Amino acid sequence: MNKLLCPCPPTITRTGTQRVRSVHNLSDWQLTTFDEAREFSTQWPQPDRADDFWLRPTTLSFLSAHPQGMTTEAVQLQHTPSGRSLRLTVQTFTFHLGTQVSDSAKGDTSRWDIRRRLLAPFSSKVLTIGQLLTSGNLAQDGTDAIPDAELARLLVATAGTLCAERSGYRAILIKDICAAGSPAARDLVRRGFTSLPVDPVMVLDTSQWKNMEDYLESLSSKYRIRYRRARSKGQGISRRRIDGSEALVRRDRLYALYRETSSGASFNLTTLTPAYFDWLIGVGEVYGYYSEDGTMVGFTSAIANGPVYQAHYLGLMEAYKYSHHLYHNMLYDLLEDALRGGYRELDYGRTALEIKSSLGAEPRYFATQLQLRSPVLNPLVPHFVPAVFAHREWVRRRPFRRE
Repeated sequence: MNKLLCPCPPTITRTGTQRVRSVHNLSDWQLTTFDEAREFSTQWPQPDRADDFWLRPTTLSFLSAHPQGMTTEAVQLQHTPSGRSLRLTVQTFTFHLGTQVSDSAKGDTSRWDIRRRLLAPFSSKVLTIGQLLTSGNLAQDGTDAIPDAELARLLVATAGTLCAERSGYRAILIKDICAAGSPAARDLVRRGFTSLPVDPVMVLDTSQWKNMEDYLESLSSKYRIRYRRARSKGQGISRRRIDGSEALVRRDRLYALYRETSSGASFNLTTLTPAYFDWLIGVGEVYGYYSEDGTMVGFTSAIANGPVYQAHYLGLMEAYKYSHHLYHNMLYDLLEDALRGGYRELDYGRTALEIKSSLGAEPRYFATQLQLRSPVLNPLVPHFVPAVFAHREWVRRRPFRRE
């Protein structure tokens, strides 16, 4: 039997308010949990990676105190003999198929859709190792120093330790910790996890250009024409950064635009609150888009994450997406911001793969893997996944002259 599914409760000691214990089945690893804002502020170590935003004490402290459709905590793993350490973000959410995954996201199913009908009434409490608010392996620190076989074993044992202490978890989700197809990801499959169909993260290498003129010069004539057409369509829309003094005034409109856009998403596990936008205005870069009469018709947000400029949440009125090519212009504006800031990469996130590819972004693939805690139901996961979510085909564009 897979030991993750039925682990024995670990022995727990306390150091202050933190819980320190041995990892189940790996007694040479010690696990410490941080789950309160004040713990992150005073005891969580500064991460070692340059793109550290999602592991900073301030970020985790906010998310711990302000749940966004999930609770947030973090764990530090320490290997006693060698002193190696690993830090992971851990989140808990409740999965509701009917409200979090649109019917259009499924794959080919029967006319009666029996599998989806069977799943629809149920909700499941899910333990997530990873960060639901961003894409890519940004919610961990230290995996590079751990061999793949040991990493898979450690992730499984960590999840088992956490689930043994708490009741109600029906599933484990390991999100974006391992590269898709890596030995660690394959080992997790051998340990009973199912790889889920997820889009790649679209990343543009911006280190090769000094400014927007350099970028445009590298495009083929076809894509320079597309750029000029989009910019022409965007005339009449102004863009302005929203600063902290405007947070309370603008957040309701930002939140309404976010809800308008997120309601059309095919897959959405988080539910942001208005407080998130107050915080985001302070820690990120939020720009509003305004029509000629002063109405905010859209917004973008981005995070300066070390050498990476990360596009984050956005919202827009659907009509302006087409009449003014607003979404396309937003992507160009984010690129201009990244070039102006001298960032090495622009992380466009997931979704809208083809249009981001048309700007030159390249896909990076990470594994997201699921295991049900029930040893009876877990073998059925691969058969039910297509009734919930399936890959959509997309065309990879080659916008540069050298290609």
